Amino acid sequence: MAGPTAFARSAQAQKAQISSKKWEAARRLLNLMRWLAVVVTWLTTSSSFPANGYLQDSWAMFSSERPAAPRCLPIPSNLSICNGIEYEQMRLPNLLDHETADEAIHASRDWESLLRLNCHPDTQRFLCSLFAPVCLMAMDREILPCKSLCLAVKQGCEGRMATYGFPWPEMLSCEKYADDDMCIQPVTTAKPPGVATCAACSQVSTYENLVDHFCRSHLVVKAKIGEMTNTHISVRNGRSLKKGDRRRSVAQTDIRLTTSTEGCPCNITIGRNQKMLVMASKSDDGSFTANLILPWNKEKNFKRAVHQFQRLNCQSLGREIRESASRRPHYYEMRRHNTGRFALL
Repeated sequence: MAGPTAFARSAQAQKAQISSKKWEAARRLLNLMRWLAVVVTWLTTSSSFPANGYLQDSWAMFSSERPAAPRCLPIPSNLSICNGIEYEQMRLPNLLDHETADEAIHASRDWESLLRLNCHPDTQRFLCSLFAPVCLMAMDREILPCKSLCLAVKQGCEGRMATYGFPWPEMLSCEKYADDDMCIQPVTTAKPPGVATCAACSQVSTYENLVDHFCRSHLVVKAKIGEMTNTHISVRNGRSLKKGDRRRSVAQTDIRLTTSTEGCPCNITIGRNQKMLVMASKSDDGSFTANLILPWNKEKNFKRAVHQFQRLNCQSLGREIRESASRRPHYYEMRRHNTGRFALL
């Protein structure tokens, strides 16, 4: 049998073994903590990661408060109001809060007629800055239209829209924009007097533009141009296209190109025996001032407009346009947002 001395020695050995194991575990834990501290320090200071910190970005992946990043995508070909615009990539959501390209296309269709009305040269630039804002991946902020661009288009188009019962909508309020170095500026700039082409000679032959000018003009004729200067044209062998005009034939008539005494150039090439479509307003003194001068042609929209001249009711044209718009599915969406984004109708 073992004596007391042997038991004492065995107990001391067990205590020494347990103490050694605890010390080894503590040493390993201390080393692990030191290693983790080094790793964390490297991750948060290394230039291999963005300035806002790798850990911060990783945590944001799991955070519901992370903002949705804007997307760049090619401008769809069926976003027709922006066909031919000088850039190719658009940003979503756009400035009208459309989240998808289909939503932007859907809402833009109501503005195709305004674009074809040709009420201002920068109308497309302004509309596209809202429906398909330019997207630059290097920039995190939206590029807004300049206030000067908005005001220029409003000045050119508001009166034409009001003629048919369309007020300038709140969604296009120019007070939301400013003029700074990072906004979309107007392309059209003022030219010295006598250099700018006459407004009547720079019209487009879209259906909307022809119908609009027809209803705003007192004289509408298909005629030959006998003489042209910087101040007036002389039409001859004319035929009136106004319904109710008792004069089927229009005698030689002088028409001013502009109300300005300085005149303006009319840069239209007129071939021999070329027939022209001429529209003009009549002043209180009986003189005529040109609104539109275009070569007579067989283009589809031109022929469609001329065909409608004898059927148009200019007194109710605005109401007919609004009723036509009200039958479109997205009209109801626009009415629902009448106090917010959309207030066209």
